[in-house]
Amino acid sequence: MERGGPELPAAAAPQIETDDQTALVSKLRNKGGKSNLASAGFNIINSIIGSGIIGLPYSMKEAGFPLGVLLLFGVAYITDYSIILLIKGGNLSSTNSYQELVRKTYGFIGYLILSTLQFLYPFIGKIT
Repeated sequence: MERGGPELPAAAAPQIETDDQTALVSKLRNKGGKSNLASAGFNIINSIIGSGIIGLPYSMKEAGFPLGVLLLFGVAYITDYSIILLIKGGNLSSTNSYQELVRKTYGFIGYLILSTLQFLYPFIGKIT
């Protein structure tokens, strides 16, 4: 042996005969890829919601339990109120989607910014 290490007996280091194609193409290549649109959507939503669920105990620990519960209900109220405002804004502007509401309110530039952010948010979430 050139490297100076101990030589292994023939029984300890079995030799496997393979051709070039077997060495380069894995049999595992055919496995996977059996996902559908519903499960991909579930994975994205799960990763977005999951990060909030993971951070909730930490935020409760840092704020203390009474203040943490108060903040949790405060954020829930603000979220509920913002959804009500979005629905009222959609009714006043005769729009049926969030994208249409943004386009009517902020114009085409606002619509482009919204579309970009709506793409990047889950994309970056999947990267992390």
